[in-house]
Amino acid sequence: MTENFILNTDAYKLTHWQEYPAGLSKLYSYCEARVGGRFDEIDFFGLQMIIHDHFLEPITTDMIDEAQAAAEKTFGTRKYFNRSVWEKVRDLGYFPMRIKALPEGMVVPAGTALYTIESTEPWFATTLNAMETILMHIWYPTTIATNELYIKRALHKFYVKTGELANLPFAVNDFGLRGVTSRQSAERGGAAHLLHFRGTDNMVANHAVEEIYGLSGWGLSVWATEHSVATSYGEGAGEYDYLKAQLDRSDENTTVSIVIDSFETLNFIDNVVGSEEIKQQIIQRPGRVVFRPDSGNPIETPIDVINHLERIFGHTVNDKGYKLLNSNVGVIQGDGMKRETIIELYETLTALGWSADNLITGSGGGLLQEGFDRDTERFAIKASYAELEDGTELNVQKKTPGKVSKAGRFKVVEDETGTILTVPITDARVDLLRTVYDNGQYYPEKFEDIIARSEKAL
Repeated sequence: MTENFILNTDAYKLTHWQEYPAGLSKLYSYCEARVGGRFDEIDFFGLQMIIHDHFLEPITTDMIDEAQAAAEKTFGTRKYFNRSVWEKVRDLGYFPMRIKALPEGMVVPAGTALYTIESTEPWFATTLNAMETILMHIWYPTTIATNELYIKRALHKFYVKTGELANLPFAVNDFGLRGVTSRQSAERGGAAHLLHFRGTDNMVANHAVEEIYGLSGWGLSVWATEHSVATSYGEGAGEYDYLKAQLDRSDENTTVSIVIDSFETLNFIDNVVGSEEIKQQIIQRPGRVVFRPDSGNPIETPIDVINHLERIFGHTVNDKGYKLLNSNVGVIQGDGMKRETIIELYETLTALGWSADNLITGSGGGLLQEGFDRDTERFAIKASYAELEDGTELNVQKKTPGKVSKAGRFKVVEDETGTILTVPITDARVDLLRTVYDNGQYYPEKFEDIIARSEKAL
């Protein structure tokens, strides 16, 4: 289905051009994650993907015809569709609007204006907020990026205290392509994951980072089995053949991930991994072997596996005083992993004297889908300023208790203490909001720069 941008909105917004005050010649709106959401700070990310996907294609006559027909069917009349304004947009070849936004990857307090939009032609003012619906989709990649920032902050201390900080970018791996509602969700949420971690099996996210943000080969994965591979060898002797085949066929210098719960997890460790030939092959293998239990208690089971691996391979104590399994073996826990359980697992592991370097995690729906919606961070877009043809300036504001919106036009500035503030446009300090779209001109950023900003927030 070919995208028709005019229809990328709530139906009722197509009627608003007849509802605003007569003579409205400019409208200005802003987006924020309101105070009172799950997290106190917000890692702003993903607007570049939205602009790339939706704001760079010109409006065509076919789109206008299709949208007019759809509006007539929806409302039972053709009077509500503003054909003339969309014909003017078509003739311009771009949307007459300006978007200013915080630099992506910047971490700011909840309640900060994340971006602003304003009309640049008087005739487009009453249509500007039809853009709100598609621009509101920023809630998703920003919420995922924020959730992963809080995961990374929590894990950072475990790696500093017990292991090697260089391993932190691979502590959480994205298994979420199959666990989200759409390919686009996987792309945008998976790109948000790659802002903080490099391990991923989400190919569409890796592709988006390359195509939209210009960074190739950032997300990395490994040779990894699944249950269809393991069970196709059968139980008993087949389990030995299964593991032997993976060790023989993979590049011995690379990491391999072996699912181990197709039949009985600890039996596989004790009697297959622990068999003399397999044990010696693993010991001699330069590349790492990580074992993946995919069932059982998500905290207890991986630690049980580590304890059983210790009986086979032994351990050393690193220079920070924490135990590290010998022979470059470890565990990857993917079942039941989300922010809370990932942090709990590392906390439990290190409390038992094990280095964080023994473990990595993977997460699917818990990373990109479970428990996230627009209200997780209380996202809203509100009009805050307008002008009339006669020069009248209007500060626009919602004053519902608990949902009081901002009025006027804004800057986002940093004060002398480093605090980020949203202030009136008249403030003399440097505005952190940057122009990212201006009458068809698009100003993308590099993913490397976005990563660097998020890293500062650790």
